Amino acid sequence: MASLDRRFRGFRPEAFSFLSDLSGNNNKAWFDAHRGVYDAAVVAPALAFIESLGAALKPLAPSVQPEPRIGGSLFRVHRDMRFSADRSPYKTHVGIRLRDGDTVSSPKCSGPLFYVEFDATSLRLGVGVKEFDQRTLEAYRRAVVGKKGAGEIGQIVRFAQSKGHDVLGDSLTRVPLRLADDVDNELLKRKGLFVREESRLPAEILQPAFVGYCLRWFKPYAPLFRELRRLAISWLERR
Repeated sequence: MASLDRRFRGFRPEAFSFLSDLSGNNNKAWFDAHRGVYDAAVVAPALAFIESLGAALKPLAPSVQPEPRIGGSLFRVHRDMRFSADRSPYKTHVGIRLRDGDTVSSPKCSGPLFYVEFDATSLRLGVGVKEFDQRTLEAYRRAVVGKKGAGEIGQIVRFAQSKGHDVLGDSLTRVPLRLADDVDNELLKRKGLFVREESRLPAEILQPAFVGYCLRWFKPYAPLFRELRRLAISWLERR
């Protein structure tokens, strides 16, 4: 693997050429022949980016924990094919997560995270939890019951929708029966809450300014990260 240059200078154009070419050559022989490009143009700048973004996020989310390694904040390039009909062995995107340090070892790693993902043409930024563990789900429901859109989480969801951002996460078709008195509360149907935007690759991704670009997008959603962390640790602290 290429050595880590701790000064993030932006991703190299070769990274996006590599991802584009991988889409049409998704096999071990091709990947092995181009592993040096992957290490130098994808892995090395990604690890430097993780350190820089982690430091930039600290004032907004002090508990955020950058893990500048493959399998830590940088997702592995190998796909998990055990339950997939798609037998291509490699991901054609780069996934980066910055997790909450206090919940990183919780069941299913279900604490909140800041997420950056890009492929050859698109960028996806997100914040939240796609699936709560059962105890965090109960804490979440206690936080939103009776509030509909009036509480902090409801305000964040409305803000995301006003910006045209996706509000993702597992969801029920109806409010749980025991909470039926609050039947119009859409928040109670949620089993996860993850806000995301997909866009074309910005010019900043080739520059150190990409850290600031991501930070500006994340800033309005830092309260969501902090609130979901609070709900997750509310039961962890009682164990």
